[in-house]
Amino acid sequence: MADIMGAVGGIAFMAILAWIIRIFQTNRRVLKLASMQVDMQTRLIDKFDNAEELRAYLDSDGGRQFLQATPVDKASPYGRILGSIQAGVILTLGGLALFLIRNHVPGDGGEDFAMMFLGALGAAIGLGFLISAAAAFWLSRSWGLINGSDD
Repeated sequence: MADIMGAVGGIAFMAILAWIIRIFQTNRRVLKLASMQVDMQTRLIDKFDNAEELRAYLDSDGGRQFLQATPVDKASPYGRILGSIQAGVILTLGGLALFLIRNHVPGDGGEDFAMMFLGALGAAIGLGFLISAAAAFWLSRSWGLINGSDD
C-alpha cells in the first residue's frame, strides 16, 4: 500500500511541477508578446505630428486593424479547449484503469480501496476537464471567438 501511494505521490508531484513550469512559460510568452505589441503601437503613434493625421490613419483600414489588435493570440481558445480535452481524456482513462485493476492488486484489502478511490477521483477530474472543454467551446463559439465572422 505504501509503495503504491509513494509512486502515485511522486507522479502527482512531478505532474504538478511540470504544470506550474508550463504556466510560467506561457505567461512569460504572452507578456513578452504584449510588451512588444505595445512598444510597436507606441512607436507608430509617436510618428504622427498632429491629431488630424492620427485621426485620418485611424479612419483607414489599417487604423481599424490597429485599434482591434490585441496582445492575446486569437487561436488561444483552440489551444485551451484542446488542452482541456487532452487532460480530460488522459485523467478519465487513467482513473478508469485504476478503478478496473483495483481487485487485481495483491494485499490485505486496503489497496483495493485506495485504487478505487484514486480511480474514481481521476475519472471525476477527467470528466470535469471534458465538461470544461465543452463549455469553453460553446461559450467561445457563442461569443464569436471561434467559428465566427472574425475568423
